[in-house]
Amino acid sequence: MKVIRSRRCSSAALVSLLGASSLAMAQSQTNDATTLEALDVVSDAITAPDYMPLEKTPAVGKLNVPVEEQPYSVSIVDRSFIEDSGAKNIQDALLYTPGVNAGNFGFDTRIDSAKVRGVDAGRYLDGLRQIYGSYNTVRTNVYALESIEVLKGPSSMLYGQSDLGGIINGVSKLPEEEQGGEIWAQYGTFDRKQLAVDVTGPVNESGDLLYRLIALGRDSDTQVDYVEDDGYVLSPSLTWRATDDTSITLLLNRQENKGQVSAQFLPQAGTLEPGSQGFIGSERFVGEPGWDRYDREKTEATLFVDHQLNSNWAVSATARYTDSSAETREHWIQIGQEPDANGEVPRTIYTVDRATQILNIDALVEGQFDLGVTRHNLIVGADRQDARWEESNYVYEADGGGLFDVYNPQYGNLNIDAFDPQDRPDNEIEQVGLYIADHIEIGNVVVSAGLRHDWAENRSLAVSGSDTVSDEEATTGRAGLMYRFENGISPYISYAEAFSMNLGTDGTPEANTLKPTTGDQQEAGVKYVSPDQSLGISAAYFDITQENRVSDGNTPGGVEQTGAVIDGWELQVNKRWQRFETQLAYTDISAKDDGTGNRLPYVAERQASWWNQLYIASNWRFGAGVRYVGDNVGSGGGPVVPSVTLYDAMIGYTWQNWDFTVDAKNLADEEYITWCRSEGADCGYGERRTVNANAKYRF
Repeated sequence: MKVIRSRRCSSAALVSLLGASSLAMAQSQTNDATTLEALDVVSDAITAPDYMPLEKTPAVGKLNVPVEEQPYSVSIVDRSFIEDSGAKNIQDALLYTPGVNAGNFGFDTRIDSAKVRGVDAGRYLDGLRQIYGSYNTVRTNVYALESIEVLKGPSSMLYGQSDLGGIINGVSKLPEEEQGGEIWAQYGTFDRKQLAVDVTGPVNESGDLLYRLIALGRDSDTQVDYVEDDGYVLSPSLTWRATDDTSITLLLNRQENKGQVSAQFLPQAGTLEPGSQGFIGSERFVGEPGWDRYDREKTEATLFVDHQLNSNWAVSATARYTDSSAETREHWIQIGQEPDANGEVPRTIYTVDRATQILNIDALVEGQFDLGVTRHNLIVGADRQDARWEESNYVYEADGGGLFDVYNPQYGNLNIDAFDPQDRPDNEIEQVGLYIADHIEIGNVVVSAGLRHDWAENRSLAVSGSDTVSDEEATTGRAGLMYRFENGISPYISYAEAFSMNLGTDGTPEANTLKPTTGDQQEAGVKYVSPDQSLGISAAYFDITQENRVSDGNTPGGVEQTGAVIDGWELQVNKRWQRFETQLAYTDISAKDDGTGNRLPYVAERQASWWNQLYIASNWRFGAGVRYVGDNVGSGGGPVVPSVTLYDAMIGYTWQNWDFTVDAKNLADEEYITWCRSEGADCGYGERRTVNANAKYRF
């Protein structure tokens, strides 16, 4: 049996036990134990979404081991759920994932915001780190992804310096053996118009060349006046099967988004609470139409190489080069200012041009072998990160945008010529890591362990004067133990570590270089799959300790490093009854600064979600979901942002090769605040109701 696995599974088939965002009810499933009832969801011309089987292998874990056999928490959102739930971006796709506080910074045209188990998570694409710096690239278009994986908790053993919350990894669509594709047209709220195509198959009769082409164009307004979210993605890929044991895939990606920043940083007085003239609506734009903009672009190339050495050993490598840039021209309400009796408040004016160049490589050797009574799945690998991000044309004037009436806007007060743009320090990361991990099976016992050593250097290149350099070595590990009972219950315990470099200095007179942020997680949980694969349950308790967390300091112009303690539990239940399926997720955590005892900011400590899907007759399907997001606080413990309950729905109909759907998020059109910076500062609105109609022709 060959070790190396395909870089991707067939369309809409990447789903895991416990982490899957939905379970099958669309197609008959057969395994050694049972044959489930067949459901004719669509006509013979269209294959129903295959959410099953449960045994799927996440690329984010690097080991060729199904999720239910790993003593760690991993969730996978597959292509089918992305489509059924009407996810417009990665943030939307994660809304029903336990342990993930997606959209915690509200409606934002810049990023896909998410906290995992109360802290930040690294952003990866195809197993390579994707985000360096901030607001300097295009968010990945979810249409180009086959699935989204979330590895929860510290993951430095696999990826080097990374955030304590874990890894959010996108898995790209790549060429398939069978000819097929789709054309997709969408029209929705705020005059959203999208047209896309996804086509794949063999190039020649021998099948040693495969291709895929993904293209999407969008023209859209948003819930904020004068803010657009236009863009396109063009992503061709080609796989060459050089031999029966060797395949090489080249994936190109070109993206460009144009528009404005949707986050207006409106004052607390007028959003979370009434201001001088009542509330400020979520549609309020405080910039200058025709001048404010947020334009970004990205060009990248990814190379995948897989080679089977023999029946037990294989090598694989992934390398990517990315070049991206962004131009920001923006106004916002001066932080900490409230509208006066006339509704006027000073505006901040802000400009910056950013660019990034990234080269990442990860190569590993993987083997499966028996040693006595033990069965091993071993990986030994090395990776390297080289990234540089730059800032220029920088202007930040707290009251340079003049007075602005937030209740009765009058535009045209622009005086950018009065300011002198400046260069900003460039930043660089160079990191090399070596790692080894082994998944060992001894009968029903699973032992999984790994160790890694990193050499990392982060540099801030001063415009004038001395550079700031952080040069560190770190050894991190993780280990887990699981017992797989014959009845499908698998309890486990695990331990994992993380570290992340910090650039800059603290606010003391000595200007000490910031220490790396470190942390560890202890976890205990249980996973269960019923014999007929119609029920999956995941439950986990976790305890995270974070040291040298960077937070706003008490020294003017500086920061300080404190710690954090986080503990909590999460639950997900998936159940299918013939034509009906339901998924329930719940998260309950306590996340506090260990110095002040304040809650960590921008974290909903309690979340619950419930998604249901029903198939009727042979053509109709209905989906409905409810999401509860608990309250959160700003920096320093206040103010408290109230909880909110939101409703989603979808309806679908298939006819021959056509598939028609209408999906809605925030069905009741709740106008709500998702976050506030600190007491008396600024706040942000969540996403208002969106309804999109979709028509897909599959061939």
